[in-house]
Amino acid sequence: MRPVFANSATLSIPEWLVLAKGHLRTIKLGVRFGVWVHPRHGPIVIDTGYGPEVTTGRRSLALRLYAGVLRPRLEIQPEDVLTDLGFRADDVKYIFVTHFHADHISGLRRFEKARFIAAGWDKINAQPMWQKLRHGLFTELLPDDFEDRLIAIEDLPVADLPFGRGHDLFGDASLLAIDLPGHATGHCGLVWPQHKLIYAADAQWLGEAIAQDRPPRGPARWVYDDEAAMTDSMALLRRASLAGYEIALCHDPVS
Repeated sequence: MRPVFANSATLSIPEWLVLAKGHLRTIKLGVRFGVWVHPRHGPIVIDTGYGPEVTTGRRSLALRLYAGVLRPRLEIQPEDVLTDLGFRADDVKYIFVTHFHADHISGLRRFEKARFIAAGWDKINAQPMWQKLRHGLFTELLPDDFEDRLIAIEDLPVADLPFGRGHDLFGDASLLAIDLPGHATGHCGLVWPQHKLIYAADAQWLGEAIAQDRPPRGPARWVYDDEAAMTDSMALLRRASLAGYEIALCHDPVS
């Protein structure tokens, strides 16, 4: 089956903030997560989106301020999609983390039996707290035993793709992780070769920014980990699109 993507929340922002020469109008961005059922490993969760861990309850002052500025409106949670597919949270053996921003990891603590597949953790863990907070990483959202349950993408075997190379997550070429640096340390996307589908997460906020080479020029650039690398990642995705691959993003607008 193809992966199922759903909006954990929506954010309302001006278009010009996330698209060069964008309009002044306000657009509603999604904050997506995904669920894909592997034929042998069962349901695989792709990020967890925003959850109540960010918006309510006992939180650090920094996380309260973060939620107060962005004001996400919560919608569907991963458990809802899992239920619709006939699964429970405890059935999830693996969660793929595209990167460690709060809007991708806030629900990890709910999956007590899952292992986490991610890249760049050693570099992130070595960063001072101020740098983590600047990039929207709140370690309070991570399970206490996160490192014990982590599978580093960097250690997985490499396989060729028509537009580059990826890491074979399960050794059967059904799902590959591709490096898409620039937005965040360790930022990765997923490729389903059978479906010619790429989930490019936050390589950009809008598909137009990639297709038309119109990345934001204003304050949104401050979040980039490496702007030159982000430009290279966009070029890779355009090559993939020319090779017939569909590109899906975390924050594509919703109506």
